[in-house]
Amino acid sequence: MKRKTRNQKKSALKDRIAVFWKDKSFLRHRFFYLTVAASIFAIAILARTYHITTLPPGVYPDEAVNGTDAINALETGQFQWFYPNNYGREGLFMNLIALGFKIFGVSVITLKMWSVLFGVLTVAGMMLLARELFGTYRAGLVAGFLYATSFWAINFNRISFRANMLPFVLVFTFYFLFKGLREKKTYDYILAGVFFGLGVHGYIAFRIAPAILAALFLAFLISKKKFLRQYWKSILSFLLAAFFIALPMLLTFWFHPEYFETRSESVSVFSPKVNQGHLGKALWESVTKTFGMFNFQGDQNWRHNFPSQPQLQSWTGIFFLIGIIVLFYHFFFWLYQRIKNGKRSQEFVVSVLLLSWLAAMLLPGLLTYEGLPHALRTIGALPAAILIAAFAVEIIFRFLDHMKAKNFRLPIAQLGRGALIFLIAWSGFVAIKTYFIDWASAPEIHAGFSQNFKNMALYLNNLPVSVNKYVVANAGGQIMDDGLPVSAEVVRLLTHSPTPGINYSRPGDFDPKNIKVPAKVVLMYYDGEIIAKIKSIFPGALVQKLDPQPGNGTDYYVINVN
Repeated sequence: MKRKTRNQKKSALKDRIAVFWKDKSFLRHRFFYLTVAASIFAIAILARTYHITTLPPGVYPDEAVNGTDAINALETGQFQWFYPNNYGREGLFMNLIALGFKIFGVSVITLKMWSVLFGVLTVAGMMLLARELFGTYRAGLVAGFLYATSFWAINFNRISFRANMLPFVLVFTFYFLFKGLREKKTYDYILAGVFFGLGVHGYIAFRIAPAILAALFLAFLISKKKFLRQYWKSILSFLLAAFFIALPMLLTFWFHPEYFETRSESVSVFSPKVNQGHLGKALWESVTKTFGMFNFQGDQNWRHNFPSQPQLQSWTGIFFLIGIIVLFYHFFFWLYQRIKNGKRSQEFVVSVLLLSWLAAMLLPGLLTYEGLPHALRTIGALPAAILIAAFAVEIIFRFLDHMKAKNFRLPIAQLGRGALIFLIAWSGFVAIKTYFIDWASAPEIHAGFSQNFKNMALYLNNLPVSVNKYVVANAGGQIMDDGLPVSAEVVRLLTHSPTPGINYSRPGDFDPKNIKVPAKVVLMYYDGEIIAKIKSIFPGALVQKLDPQPGNGTDYYVINVN
């Protein structure tokens, strides 16, 4: 066979280019999907950064102690895998905050930047994972949009809680795991293991995540022929990567088993102190409230939710219910087909993944009896719930595509697709409106985020350098390593850079004789006994009640000593 000449090669290349440009449908579709994905990403960023310094209006003490631990680590150089303060917390999140403080300085923005980043990246991961599980870019866009606009996600992504790492590591673990199954690339399994190993360094609820892997492993054994023989190297790559990434935390728990313990005795549904001897009643209440939070009544804590709303707003909740029904049908149908007829299906694996993911990540809420339903403890279930809703939307789209292919005379398919797109967009609009208008204007969120403590810090920051500043930490909370209650960490964090040299003391340690005038003594809560002690030494001391947002629980007291 003769070799082609240079001119023939050029001609063939021109012909291929001409055909490619003549059929622009591929380019149009690719450009369309990329444009929509970029728009969803932009919505995710905007929803998580808009007015981030003032909404939520305060800094909650649990956020603040993450920041003060990060500051202490920077100042002492003692970075930890686990920080015992405030009931104990895995250390990666605090160490990342410390990195942000070192580069950009201490501020509300740098305190929250990692929560925002994990939230935005999770949106991207949802688009990738849904595309991998359901096989269409359309499903990825739907999942990404519903997560980007979810009240549940937006709210926590704007709070400096390490729980924001949990959806992130789970989504990318399963994305790279299923990508590896499709492309058979070892590095995908290694990356999946890396993300799974990182989960041990994140949020306590991740400790239940291995249950999802166990269910998924059984599903693969059932649905894939010669699974272990074909994939043992891939499984080993995943496990080794996960093990070595998790090893520092595993060793920390080995040498400090007390770190592995939690305050479960005070919140566990099985604790007689909690259930008052009525375990069955407590379990029933826990189960009904936790499963009902998606569509009926969500978390009643103003920090976690808009209490009048379920966790999934508008049509997202309805799509979720449809998805649950279809997934259960797929699970039992394909399990029966496998047992009866030996048939195998990827749909069985997907149904096991999503159902086990949802069930496992609801357990931290189901097994506790405090603040039910609890959106924070069950945040790991959020990606699964959104994926289930996106799965239902994809099923409906496929049904409409089938109708269109059948050439219906009436434009039912086109109208249905338009209506479905409208319902998806409407769900996103409702969720964003709920957060930025309804929830943001509610007076309860000021007290919910301890805005009075933030106001104290701003007041102290605006005082002249010549004024001596004292804070009596008479608010509640766990006692931290610095001897102060966790509530005082808000003031410590927000005054760290602009106002050094503040004197902090607990009520029992406060001695008015040590006050150097002129001075301002800030009381975290009103305390008539302390005021009387100060006036016994300084009769002319003047007590002021300051409240920048009257009626919202944002007041605090200042004693002027001259």
